[in-house]
Amino acid sequence: MREWNFGGSSPTALQEGFSTTKSVASLLIGIAQDQGLLSIDQPASDFITEWKGTKSEPVTIRQLLSMTSGRYFDFETDYAQMAFFSQDKSGFSIGLEQQHEPGTFWEYNNSATQTLEVVLKRASNMAVNDFAAQYLFDPLGLSSRLITDAAGNAGLYAGMQTSCRDLAALTQLVLDEGSYHGKQIISQAFVAEAITQSSMLKDDYGLLWWLDPSGAYYMSGACGQVAMAMPQFDVVATLMRTTDLSSPQGLLTCGGESSEEILLEGISAASSDG
Repeated sequence: MREWNFGGSSPTALQEGFSTTKSVASLLIGIAQDQGLLSIDQPASDFITEWKGTKSEPVTIRQLLSMTSGRYFDFETDYAQMAFFSQDKSGFSIGLEQQHEPGTFWEYNNSATQTLEVVLKRASNMAVNDFAAQYLFDPLGLSSRLITDAAGNAGLYAGMQTSCRDLAALTQLVLDEGSYHGKQIISQAFVAEAITQSSMLKDDYGLLWWLDPSGAYYMSGACGQVAMAMPQFDVVATLMRTTDLSSPQGLLTCGGESSEEILLEGISAASSDG
């Protein structure tokens, strides 16, 4: 294992993981499916009963995971209004309208992902941050946690406080097909689906995991937070940047260059050098 730290940071310091949280949300949904609490192919409205009788009633959990739900999106709603945790994010997200027919349109959608918090909470009858701690973070020995909004809802589109080492452990879990020290944390079947193209509408996206043509797959967040597995080299790499969250402008403009490209190039070069 190799580590480099800059600016006074450390590999175990917790900081905002931004949308790396989405990939962890996928793992939590997979665990819930393994436990028989839900099926990703069932309508999300089985749990989000507020959608019964609306155009969102047929939206499946799988479509929420693959960004093909067709739920409402515009930049102001999905970024400016979802940026900070001072309101009921889950209530806001499930209250938005249906914009497209489910399964016909791909859109990277923060609020649609947050509706999975309602699905998981109601399916498990547990607070989602407690579910994450009990079934994922604690079994892996992680310090990561999901912060909650003003209404007590865990952030699943963003909001995970995590570290480089924790992101590496979560990605290693996926590289190891859901197994940790001989214990199956998530089923091999779900892990395989999560890192496989999930829709004909988007060739580089699985179930809240990004895919690279090289065979790598990764979780990625604003400001250059990324954790990548490269199965062809049996390598996991993470890169996290310290961030200034004092203003929306700082949040939306941090991390200009692609951390994914940095990791791909670095790992390929290291592999070539032996």
